[in-house]
Amino acid sequence: MALTREALRRELGEALGRPVSSDTDWAEAFAGRASTPRLQLVALLLIMDVSPQLVNGWRHRSAEDDLIRSLPRKKLPWDAETAAFALRAALAIDAMSYVCAPALRGAETAMDAGHRDAELYEALEASVQHLDGLMSGRFASRYGVDKDLKVARRLRASFLPSGVLDLTVVDDGDEWAERARRLARALPVDDIEPIVRHLAALGHKAPSQTWQRQARQHVQSDAGRRLVREWIRAAAETGVAADGHLFTPSNEDLVRAAVVAARWLSSDDVPAPLLGALARQGAATRPPQTESLALRVATAAIDSLVQREAPADIAELEALLESIARRDLVKRIGTALGSEATARAATRDDDLKREKAAAVRAKANPIPRVLRGEVDRLLRDHVDGTMRGFGFRKSGRTWRRTVEDRVEVVDFFSSGLHMSVHYGVLFPALHPEDGVAAHRDPQRVKPYQLDVSIVESAWFAEEDTLERLAARVRSAIVPFLGACGDRARLAAVLTTGEGIPAAEGVRDPVTGHTETTLHLRTRPFTPGIALGALSCVAGDRLSAQAWLDDADAAVDPLSHPRSKAEIDYWRRRLAATE
Repeated sequence: MALTREALRRELGEALGRPVSSDTDWAEAFAGRASTPRLQLVALLLIMDVSPQLVNGWRHRSAEDDLIRSLPRKKLPWDAETAAFALRAALAIDAMSYVCAPALRGAETAMDAGHRDAELYEALEASVQHLDGLMSGRFASRYGVDKDLKVARRLRASFLPSGVLDLTVVDDGDEWAERARRLARALPVDDIEPIVRHLAALGHKAPSQTWQRQARQHVQSDAGRRLVREWIRAAAETGVAADGHLFTPSNEDLVRAAVVAARWLSSDDVPAPLLGALARQGAATRPPQTESLALRVATAAIDSLVQREAPADIAELEALLESIARRDLVKRIGTALGSEATARAATRDDDLKREKAAAVRAKANPIPRVLRGEVDRLLRDHVDGTMRGFGFRKSGRTWRRTVEDRVEVVDFFSSGLHMSVHYGVLFPALHPEDGVAAHRDPQRVKPYQLDVSIVESAWFAEEDTLERLAARVRSAIVPFLGACGDRARLAAVLTTGEGIPAAEGVRDPVTGHTETTLHLRTRPFTPGIALGALSCVAGDRLSAQAWLDDADAAVDPLSHPRSKAEIDYWRRRLAATE
């Protein structure tokens, strides 16, 4: 008799000590208690049975969502009855993957444990038919449909009794499929059925030791060797389909399994150049796409060459090291070939990295690069001479000069032809290595790291405007930077804004508007901290004490603990000068 929802409710109710009458009223209580694997499976089945027909499933972080997403990862005691129940629950909601995928995993667990009956086979067959219909209709792109169909087909194929050759595991949709079926039918059924079943059983998983041991036994037969050899040869001769793929997902798994099985075949049966061709073909891309055509096949081909270690295999790996264009595979080959090859692989990796970066730049929109070049030219023609005349040194578009106890910085930024000027001062004394404030390198300080700075963001890159900008550097920007070196004038800037250059209106030639945008920025502390610290460094104890007291009164230690810690640091420094 088939498992029913009522039977599951009774079993769960007995464990919880209360009746389970509605669909999910028990879920929250169950999630917070320890339970046996059997009860976890019962809970999972009940959740599956009432799950909504939604791609994303239950509401995120709900008790039902937590149960259905966590319990399938546990080793639950699946059998044919529970697996068939789960598959029917998935079919009831149009095989939504969040239920269908764990149901198929449950069926696989049950079958691996030897639980196979007619009810489970019928549920698997119904799942294959339903998922096939989704793939051939408008739901082909729905999340998980292709992967679930691949698993369902593989499980159905492994369900058949030995001696029955099931080639439905070979999926239509690429050039390899029909040729692979024809090659299989040309060989004795009884001889190749076991290896076809075994190759299909691998699926998307990594080959276990048990799977590899059995594969090695299967390829000892003449028919097994011929099937693996011919399937690999057919795969190497397969062309890219019109939609841009090389193999369907199911067929890629079969080809990968055959390539793994080739590890136990000699170079006479599966020549090294054949595996090398598969590696190159699988690692290749089809522009404008960047994804490899069959990366798992390419990786398996390389691993098979590495494991066989025949002279021809080593020679093919050496050739692949120089010809393959995937950086991860280049590193894999170099590691396999030894220390000398590892060094060559590192060099090749650097070359590929530069080539890919150049390709990206070549495909990039050239307009921003052209505009940036034009702005650079205008700055060289109209502003650079002025900056050098004041003793600033250039790094990119950032100019720096050190004057007494401060570093003065002027930076020119552009987006298109719109420009901003960012200028200000860093006081290295405010950033001691043992202090609270982050340490700054005076030679590499960035505009956003300055202690006091101003941003003017209304400039435009054209000849006349940049002449005005050069004049503003001379008349306003450099004098402001110099004034920051005087503590009295700096105090006025920080506390009242007195001494900040007046904003200069700049006409935007695109909009015709005149902009006057100017912003003062200070490091996130109250002015008293900076002024007190600078007074302390200068030996002016009275001013330092006054400014630090002012800062202490303005700072809430709970809201601004870092500022409070900085005040305490400078108080300790001040006390040490007594």
